[in-house]
Amino acid sequence: MESLRNVWTDYATDLKAVESSLHGLTLDANSTIRDVTAHLFGSGGKRLRPMLLIISSRLSGYDGSNMVLLSAAVEFIHTATLLHDDVVDHAEIRRGKPAANQVWGNQAAILVGDYLYATALYIATGIHDHEINDILTLACRQMSEGEILELMLDNNPQATEEEYLEVVARKTAALTAGTCRMGGILGGLDAAGRKALEDYGYFAGMAFQVADDALDYMAKEERLGKTLGKDLSEGKMTLPLLHCLSAVSPSDREKIISCMGKGDLSPGDLKMVLSFMKETSSLEYALSRATGFMNQARAALDYFPDSSHRQNLLALSDFIIDRDL
Repeated sequence: MESLRNVWTDYATDLKAVESSLHGLTLDANSTIRDVTAHLFGSGGKRLRPMLLIISSRLSGYDGSNMVLLSAAVEFIHTATLLHDDVVDHAEIRRGKPAANQVWGNQAAILVGDYLYATALYIATGIHDHEINDILTLACRQMSEGEILELMLDNNPQATEEEYLEVVARKTAALTAGTCRMGGILGGLDAAGRKALEDYGYFAGMAFQVADDALDYMAKEERLGKTLGKDLSEGKMTLPLLHCLSAVSPSDREKIISCMGKGDLSPGDLKMVLSFMKETSSLEYALSRATGFMNQARAALDYFPDSSHRQNLLALSDFIIDRDL
């Protein structure tokens, strides 16, 4: 993973500027907002979305300050979704630390999430570019739709892979696609160049989420930062579970369904479901789908001549698929 470490090194100065913006943009807020955001931004995370915007901007020939501001904006939007997700899911842990809703309560978590959404859109209006405004507002709308679609699929064993992928497209890929396109806008790329970056971001986002959902059943808990099998205990119809349900016998399918959405999942139940997933190669299937999306993302970069920035976007695919597996 040496090439991946080089990616973060190559943009260390830009990322440091983004971190400063993340904290600086909330300095005039009240103490609760400052405390909640400090808790979240201090919990680590690879800043994947800011990184995508930085590299896309650099690939497009841009080196101005708006890149840092928009990187902070997309991270604000992403963080807002985490706050809201944790309330909806009654989460207890986020990145190995108590979730904000556990520390400050659901009301504060929701309202700080709203504050971050509003701040992100306020930042965007300061760029004075209608397309950028449209991208971020549409992404927020699609992400909200994705959250609602996901709620409709929860604990629904009749859910389909197509419905799951629609949730992923709206909830995750919409923002990564828009993030990369904004880099092309900042750099003044033509329509084809912007579309190539948008396609890269879309398929990278699809790959990231599908791999993340497989990770829920595969990673070591201390690296995952949440309880293994949490999606199963919450009744989340992710791809490994959907594939497994479609491949097992009717009697085994009922056994799996009986474990869904139980809250506190027993080690025995989790072990049983994991054994079914192993028999049906469901985790391998999910990872193969993630790899397919990532290959589509890589193909989108064929539009650009070779450069260090293009190579760094390609290197991120290693992180998206292989992280912590």
